[in-house]
Amino acid sequence: MPRPRRSPKALAIAVFGARGTGKTAWVCQHLQQTNPARLVVWDFKHDPSLKPVGQPFTDLGALIRSMGAPSFQLRYLVNHRGDIDAQFDLWCRACWAAGDLTMFVDELPEVTKPGKAPTAWRRCVNVGREYQDGGKVKRLSIIGAGQRPAECDKSFIGNCDIVHTGRLGYGADADKMARDMGLPKGALQRLPDLHWVEKRADSIDVVTGVLSFSPTTSGKAKKI
Repeated sequence: MPRPRRSPKALAIAVFGARGTGKTAWVCQHLQQTNPARLVVWDFKHDPSLKPVGQPFTDLGALIRSMGAPSFQLRYLVNHRGDIDAQFDLWCRACWAAGDLTMFVDELPEVTKPGKAPTAWRRCVNVGREYQDGGKVKRLSIIGAGQRPAECDKSFIGNCDIVHTGRLGYGADADKMARDMGLPKGALQRLPDLHWVEKRADSIDVVTGVLSFSPTTSGKAKKI
């Protein structure tokens, strides 16, 4: 495995797509390619496909203690018998305190809503690009994934540097996102599985691509 490197910029990335469109696989490939030195994953559904991107923990306290190391790639398997909101609050506060890391929240709509951004999460999203804590300057890169953008908190989507999406199953979701990206109505509902569209905040270009699982094929992107 190549030596982890600190990202030159803290990015917020939203990843959307209906079930089976490849959004989790895309995030896994992105994390394996960027290989963040410090990574913490919120694994809501204990997804087997997330095994390559972090050492699993069922004890949140143990995971937080492991964040004291110089580098780590950790994955928290959410306790569905406990208070999920309280777990998410503590997880976010621990990420803030540690700083200089990448947060990946899978199934984001399970812990945020369009009109509800939990306090600790909102602070990470709104202030985490660069902040001072304990006399140190810290940064948080954030990835959030969900099936429907309409079910995620608007604060996160509005702060994203990159919006990446596969096919969206709901017409209203697909039409709004297509409009925001400058795409024709219906474009995001017609995407085949594993096809994706991406828009960056610092560019007028919209990029498309196809997720590939071949070690010799990267799934080249192209502008539209």
